[in-house]
Amino acid sequence: MLAVTFATPARAEALEPVMIVTLISLGVGVVIIIGYLIIANVYADKMGRPESPVRVACTGSPAAPRACWPPIEAAAGPSLETVQGP
Repeated sequence: MLAVTFATPARAEALEPVMIVTLISLGVGVVIIIGYLIIANVYADKMGRPESPVRVACTGSPAAPRACWPPIEAAAGPSLETVQGP
């Protein structure tokens, strides 16, 4: 008799309407978030990368509080691709 008690499933209860609305709302929310992430990723790829930031060198002194200028680029030396002859 005890084995029959353990073998029978528990009585099934119906879901309440509030629980059904909650589960549907969660599902819709997950679909909206996934859709937003997919669309944002597609548009980010189409927009391309912005230009590199502009670098400036600034000094702060009482006479010229925001004296800024573009840094002088270093002279190009031999690169790794340069072939040295004999």
